[in-house]
Amino acid sequence: MPKIQAAAFWRRDAAPLLRLALPLVMTGLVESSISFFSTFFLARLGEDAIAAGSLVGWFFATLMVILWGGLTSVSVLVSRKHGEQDISGVARVLRDGLLLAMLLVPPMFLLLWNLAPVFGFFGQSAAVVAMAEPYLRALAFGLLPDFLMLVLLQFLSGLGHVRVTMVFTLFWVPVAIIANYGFIFGKLGLPELGMSGIGWGLTTSYWLTTLWLALYIFFNKTYRVYIKPLLQSGQQSMLRQLIRIGLPMGLMYALEIGFFFVLALYMGTLSNTFLAANQIVMQFLGMMMAVVFALAQAVTIRMGHLLGEKDVLAAKRTVKAGILSAVTFMLLVGALYVFAPDWLIGLDISLSDRENASLLTIARQFFLLAAFFQLAEAARIVCFGALRALHDTRFTLMVSIISFWGIALPLGQLLSRMHGLQGSGMWLGMSFSALASVLLLWRRLEKQLNSSIP
Repeated sequence: MPKIQAAAFWRRDAAPLLRLALPLVMTGLVESSISFFSTFFLARLGEDAIAAGSLVGWFFATLMVILWGGLTSVSVLVSRKHGEQDISGVARVLRDGLLLAMLLVPPMFLLLWNLAPVFGFFGQSAAVVAMAEPYLRALAFGLLPDFLMLVLLQFLSGLGHVRVTMVFTLFWVPVAIIANYGFIFGKLGLPELGMSGIGWGLTTSYWLTTLWLALYIFFNKTYRVYIKPLLQSGQQSMLRQLIRIGLPMGLMYALEIGFFFVLALYMGTLSNTFLAANQIVMQFLGMMMAVVFALAQAVTIRMGHLLGEKDVLAAKRTVKAGILSAVTFMLLVGALYVFAPDWLIGLDISLSDRENASLLTIARQFFLLAAFFQLAEAARIVCFGALRALHDTRFTLMVSIISFWGIALPLGQLLSRMHGLQGSGMWLGMSFSALASVLLLWRRLEKQLNSSIP
């Protein structure tokens, strides 16, 4: 690319996208700290508390990721309506997004309230089930503000006001951590509730943050134009569109999370050493992927604005800028995986302990394979974000099914049983499937964008 064209590409396409993505990246990284501190606090309560906390935390995080995938349709539609300068349309999306969030609360409340005995059915100890029940029930009372907050933040993101979302996240996370600490250990004048204190801490933080966020939007002059039409009758419902776009996204996230859960189960059948090595790599991969997911969301938002303005060529350049940024970032991270894996592994285990020799060897292998996997995975996630902006979510769902369950799992199983590859075979299968997925998505993306050119 000539220097003049490269400079124009940076100024016109890449720089605006990265400015939009940076607050989203910060938001994702800050949110991940809640899980870290929750585990840190639970470690002071004993082994059963860690086990129960891990179980509840995994389930609740899975539930929230699925619902997050479904409710991202709010930002998709808001960004398109905003690009079209359709104020009434933005207001309708906000109204029906809030309605959808409230409709989801009763079934999710009943699920959390009655879930603990199910853990016992799957072989968890009575002590773990007993500790999980009050934790789950405390979380149930935070579902309403949590879902409403998610919709309001998606509304702000769809308008491109991502710095505002970052500010509220920076408020919510410290409140959640401090409240967790207070309720678990009975500090700061709060009752000592043990493990269920995490549930009450999160619930308290959801209510406080959502109340402040709702008041901010309601009384801010910038958003008044969207608030007035909310209660007007006779307006077209956006509920069906929200579900049509959001449901495949939620199912897609469920399928992907389910695959990584199966991956962990398979590693555990090989040995605890394989499982531990896989967890070490996934720990860092998950954090780095938060950056790529933020880039993908930024691509969705910016493309929505550009498509609303009928600027399809700029939308195509935005996709390329997003993929280039994501892959470049993962190249830098991959260099760390390849040339300095021991530095990362040493954050979790003692490198000098001879008992960790096998774990160290396997983790090094997994980091090397992860360096290649994450390149294709980064491009795949950005392509998903671009197709989401085009409201093409059913195709992405089908690609996820084919990629993870039709290619990665059977191919990984086949390779793992060949030539002693074992766990490395699964990572190779994942890499091939991610690459195949990128090719399918890119072909679909080009077709959709070309058909949008007037």
